[in-house]
Amino acid sequence: MAAESRIGPFERYLTLWMFGCIGTGIALGRYWPEVFQAIGQLKLAEVNLPVAVLIWLMIVPMLLKVDFGALHEVKQHARGIGVTLFINWAVKPFSMALLGWIFVRHLFASWLPQDQVDSYIAGLILLAAAPCTAMVFVWSNLCDGEPHFTLSQVALNDTIMLFAFAPLVGLLLGLSSIAVPWATLALSEAVKKLFAGGSPIDHEYAILAP
Repeated sequence: MAAESRIGPFERYLTLWMFGCIGTGIALGRYWPEVFQAIGQLKLAEVNLPVAVLIWLMIVPMLLKVDFGALHEVKQHARGIGVTLFINWAVKPFSMALLGWIFVRHLFASWLPQDQVDSYIAGLILLAAAPCTAMVFVWSNLCDGEPHFTLSQVALNDTIMLFAFAPLVGLLLGLSSIAVPWATLALSEAVKKLFAGGSPIDHEYAILAP
């Protein structure tokens, strides 16, 4: 009961706000399509810049709430972190590519526009190969999770993603017979490394190293 009392109205009805935002976005796009088409064109190497900025704005407040001075405690969670890394990098990307091949390429292919099938599969692969840093922080914060354990998982996964994302996505897209968007992958890697150089995650990751 005490834990429940710490959940405010926004967190308690988060699902409703999400559906409300989805509905609002659909309505705005329907009645002012020119505005949102213009926003959609603000991209570099197929990366939408407004979306990228909003994602960073969602992540940074969560990072600022962490007590970085207590990061030495994360070594107590080695087994949990090991399981997370195994699922994120040895299971999830390959299983998602397989599911995309089964359901999108075959079972539901007749229901989808044929010129967009590759895009759906590529989207699944891109999502599977990138651990969702933002939502890890959000849900950990909402459920009053252990912040240092959360940060350690994010730090390790983000560090691996800096080097493994582009090769892994390129491999899975190639196996799926989809043209690899190397410009997009290169930009993604460059931006991640640029931000990681001065980000709290990268700075504090040094504390986690043995």
